[in-house]
Amino acid sequence: THAQSMVLLTDASGVVLHALGDAGFLERAQQIALAPGAQWSEAAKGTNAVGTALMTESATLVHGQEHYLRAMQFLTCSAAPIFDHKGALLGVIDVSGDRRSYHPHTLALAGMSARLIENQWFTDKFRQSLRLHFHPSAMGLGTLHEGVLALDEDGRVLGANRRAIELLGAAATHLRRE
Repeated sequence: THAQSMVLLTDASGVVLHALGDAGFLERAQQIALAPGAQWSEAAKGTNAVGTALMTESATLVHGQEHYLRAMQFLTCSAAPIFDHKGALLGVIDVSGDRRSYHPHTLALAGMSARLIENQWFTDKFRQSLRLHFHPSAMGLGTLHEGVLALDEDGRVLGANRRAIELLGAAATHLRRE
């Protein structure tokens, strides 16, 4: 059987940068402009997972008829935002598939994928910097749930991953200003 789904990566404005998935499904998606180069902001296409995730900066599920465009209503789309070391939006990862084959774990998988991308980007950017890894529980270290701060030689914060911002709460707002 075919997966009848695809994965999209967009930039911060909602332009599709990359798409992969079942060849037959990719062909069908291209007919509705769900392909590299297409603009999927809410302003351009109305309610859709990519556009809503960009607007709310949170993981978003848009199922079937919740899509503004009738041509999209055969889909269920799960999108998660991707952030940089300052908490700025880099883009969105989206899993779109036939609404009849939707699985409830898809949104969680999109969210985990976004975190993996963020953490890899963070590690690459701060490869030469001192990195402080922390979590309220020692068992959380080395997982997607650990906070990571990049520090300069004087101990000033250069950047923080999304989990560090969450764990630090209000202090993260101060960090962003720094």
